[in-house]
Amino acid sequence: MNLLIADEATEVMDFLQDFFVKAGHSVFFARDGEEALRIFRKEEIEGIFCALTLPKLGGLELLKEIKSTNSRRPFVMLCPQNDTENALNALQLGACDYLIKKINPLELQRTLDRVASLNVGFHFSAYALDHLLQETRTLEIGNDFEGVNRIIAFMTQDLSSYGILKQEQLFRMNLLLKEAIENAIFHGNLELSSEMRRKNPQLFYKTAEQKRDIDPYKNRRLTLQYDISRNSAKYVVRDEGKGFAHADLLDPADPDNLLRIEGRGLIMIMNFMDEVFWNDRGNEITMVRYRKRKT
Repeated sequence: MNLLIADEATEVMDFLQDFFVKAGHSVFFARDGEEALRIFRKEEIEGIFCALTLPKLGGLELLKEIKSTNSRRPFVMLCPQNDTENALNALQLGACDYLIKKINPLELQRTLDRVASLNVGFHFSAYALDHLLQETRTLEIGNDFEGVNRIIAFMTQDLSSYGILKQEQLFRMNLLLKEAIENAIFHGNLELSSEMRRKNPQLFYKTAEQKRDIDPYKNRRLTLQYDISRNSAKYVVRDEGKGFAHADLLDPADPDNLLRIEGRGLIMIMNFMDEVFWNDRGNEITMVRYRKRKT
């Protein structure tokens, strides 16, 4: 991917450049917002990592400028510690994610993976579009976490075209569905802990690959249901694991919880969706987004 880093802090730019180049990506640099906007307009940029504070044109202003062109490119805001208000502002303006400085390498890798996934799968056929509006669809998949991005692209491809979401909100919907489905695979069907994922991601994914091929995990399936209408989009994700104590979730209305690594995905889901609820067992989540929404 061609990635644009907009930050006046040399240490941040050096860290991100080293990380991205090692991952096989090309990097463009900007030390102020106006320069970043010029590069974005000139080059085929596929992802933007932008500091909240920039000379000439601030991060939020740059985000507004880019989204005003109906750009579908993922935008990640780099926020200082304890600035959850602007992190939420960035998400509301169309950023697909945010990172808190000092940047955690694991969080950076997960965000980079999300940026890559959002650049895949936005091309869809008229045939699929016509049928998605006419019926509820049910998909059954195994624990193939490498194929999640393709499934999500299919499940969300018509939302902006029929007014359920604005174009810039589609990035967040893809991101949050990915969170829900990966949670169901990793923590539901494969019974892997969030702590392992945080402390040792290499071991986490290696263990996931091993467990999905052995009993009792290999026979567990994921059921995905979605109902698209002119008024709403409803998504249901159900795994065959033991479930979890959803009543113990952190308060999504508390901005301090956005700084936590564990559970942040579910908090972002609850902040974006109009309705979120689980079954009693805790192995099925239902998420609803309505068309008529002011924010």
